[in-house]
Amino acid sequence: MTFLQNTFWRWSLYGIYALLLVAILLYLRFPTQKFKTFCAQVVSQHFSGYENSIESLRYQFPLTLVANNLRLQANNQAAKDVIDLPKVTLTPSLSGKGKTFSISITAYGGTHQATLVLDAHNTFTLPKIEINGLDLAKLPWLQAQTGRAITGLLTAQGSYSGQSGQDISKGTGQGTVSVKNGTFELLEPILSLKNIDVASGETLIKLQEQKMLLTKGKFSGKELAGTFSGQIDSLGVNLAAMQLDVKGALAPLPALIKKNGLAQPVLQQLQKNHATLPFQLQGTIGKPVFRFDS
Repeated sequence: MTFLQNTFWRWSLYGIYALLLVAILLYLRFPTQKFKTFCAQVVSQHFSGYENSIESLRYQFPLTLVANNLRLQANNQAAKDVIDLPKVTLTPSLSGKGKTFSISITAYGGTHQATLVLDAHNTFTLPKIEINGLDLAKLPWLQAQTGRAITGLLTAQGSYSGQSGQDISKGTGQGTVSVKNGTFELLEPILSLKNIDVASGETLIKLQEQKMLLTKGKFSGKELAGTFSGQIDSLGVNLAAMQLDVKGALAPLPALIKKNGLAQPVLQQLQKNHATLPFQLQGTIGKPVFRFDS
């Protein structure tokens, strides 16, 4: 028993020594400014369409790397895409043979988590992605791209695989996206509404061949509830130019019937019969075309 205990403590000390040695070598091998440049180059490899900058970088015992104020800006100035990440933490997994990392990002009102796995073929996988309470109102580029106010707290879970150096839209992935306490401003009124209130909503997503497939979508708000499915095409272009092809059905709620004078009898009959209004949404995200389907 004494022999086993001594062996355990000896190997524990060896492990701690190895971690300290690697941390010291990293610091000596990569002085702060040079290491910032190195990290910026790595980010550029994985996000080829974006320029990036890092305000400061520091090590955290034993092997964690913390980047403060990381900014990603689209090379295409017309896109107006700027992503500001106040804090990004990267920690290697001791059991991942140097190819598995835990990522924590604090940005836009929430703290988001992901696991990153690299392989020898210049590809990478995010087998676990968690977006927690991302505040859509804090994304200035979202309103600039869509031309209207969009608010809400977004939560998502899923996975993604891609190739280093290629556009993110060319990868594959899947997951669930939900929104709470949201408001979507409309370019044209629908049933006299200028905004659609979303108390809660969710959809399953699948990313493939530069398309995002939406299935089992549903939402409920103050005036309307609905279901939807469809797809968003042309993911390689900026957000405003992405193509929409979504179908669904809307169910009027009492608050809408009360405020909608001229259409009140029709809406009351729909609610009484538990009927819905089928609709189609096409065009682009920047200029969507909504119509009720027959």
